[in-house]
Amino acid sequence: MSLRSALVPVALVSAAFAMLSAPALAAAPANSFNLVSKAGKTIGNASYNITKDKNGYHIVGKFQYRLGSSVSLSTNTAGSSIGTGVTYNDGQFTEDFKVSEDGNFLSGYTQNSSDQMMTSFQPSKAGTTVTINQIQGGVGLGSHDLTMPKPNFLVVPDFDPATVQLFLTTALAHPHDDKLYLFLVPAGSNPRGKEAPAYVTLQLAPDTPSGTLDGKPVALMHYVMGYHTGKADLYADSTGTLMQADMGPLNTSYIRAKFAMDAAK
Repeated sequence: MSLRSALVPVALVSAAFAMLSAPALAAAPANSFNLVSKAGKTIGNASYNITKDKNGYHIVGKFQYRLGSSVSLSTNTAGSSIGTGVTYNDGQFTEDFKVSEDGNFLSGYTQNSSDQMMTSFQPSKAGTTVTINQIQGGVGLGSHDLTMPKPNFLVVPDFDPATVQLFLTTALAHPHDDKLYLFLVPAGSNPRGKEAPAYVTLQLAPDTPSGTLDGKPVALMHYVMGYHTGKADLYADSTGTLMQADMGPLNTSYIRAKFAMDAAK
């Protein structure tokens, strides 16, 4: 099952939110993450760069995973097996987009190397619709407009570590009055209106976890991101720099390179 297949839109009840100062992304070490399954197996990796500019933030990232496999058997006329075929569920994405200071999506694209699909997103001036254009294997598939429930949203391809970080960065610095944040989850290779707008919430958890980064102690803040039928647990340092994200129903954790969570006491 792909990561996307687990993501469905739902509005969640808002929760109490603690505001911190804007995270200092420039102070973070190399933004490289391992994707680790619930069983402890590394199933992918991600890397990204987020830079601040006069309009907000510019993000460039890579994100890839391999989730299990399915095996098919070929048979001869006598009904005997003569071969097997293995199909892996792969995702290999690149992304390049810009958001405003408060996390409102401005423009950008994602590309899935697995199926040669490039998808660009361009919001209208009012931000209530976004034009989605797709090209696959060099062939244009046309464009369509998606109506958004409200103008402020962030595109989050497969909830990858880069956009989780960007969401955390902008939500801490510019919390929404209604406590709800709107995501646009791209639909991969299915064109024409299959995208999913989804509301999420963010709250500060009461515990005080800790860990180590490259062997040095790190005091952590624990945030709970509520979305669709479950939640994600986000762990960041005092500047809001993401160290680990346990993605709940996806049964996957994003763990920063050289970071290790201390055992719960």
